[in-house]
Amino acid sequence: MEATQAQLVEVELRSLRAQISPHFIYNSLNAIAGLIPTDPVKARELVIEFADFTRYSLRSDADLTTLEEELAAVERYVLLEKARFEDRIHVELRIAPEVLSLQIPFLAVQPLVENAVRHGVNSQDGTGHVVLTARDADTHAEISVEDDGVGADADYMSAVLAGEVEGTHIGLRNVDLRLRQVYGGANGLTIETATDAGMRVSMRVPKFPAHTTRQEAL
Repeated sequence: MEATQAQLVEVELRSLRAQISPHFIYNSLNAIAGLIPTDPVKARELVIEFADFTRYSLRSDADLTTLEEELAAVERYVLLEKARFEDRIHVELRIAPEVLSLQIPFLAVQPLVENAVRHGVNSQDGTGHVVLTARDADTHAEISVEDDGVGADADYMSAVLAGEVEGTHIGLRNVDLRLRQVYGGANGLTIETATDAGMRVSMRVPKFPAHTTRQEAL
């Protein structure tokens, strides 16, 4: 039990430090700088989006957030990435309005979209598609992020979630452990993938208050 708790603390700290990728910061600012001479109005809009995204991501008082707030961060992230990729990336949100008020762990969804963009869409030629779905499923909400990118070996991704692989897809590992900490061991991420076949990452989130679940789990 003590080892598990120590591992969770370490993962949370790593998650906080890795909330914003240095590459993402550099690429976003570089894309904005490139727009200043040709489209200063668009550049100004993106500066505001970047500021709002970083403000949300660096919140120090957030364990939980609503799905609606998390989706706002996702939309800002996508706007910034589209400034760089332009027509090479297409992101679609299919969100049931009744789940917008759902409480979820802070930064539980945005890293899934970032993973789809970085390891799926960005790794292939042509236009990549990402679909984020959130729907009501009785006592749970089902949230998934699916891309049509290069995919990965299924056994490799299982090893990622098990903590047996370091350095890649770390955002997925962090989200998985935080979900299990808050909602219990049966409520982590599910990954469906194969090489050259895209990837679907999903979670089932209980609709009762997350803080209640955490207390019962301890």
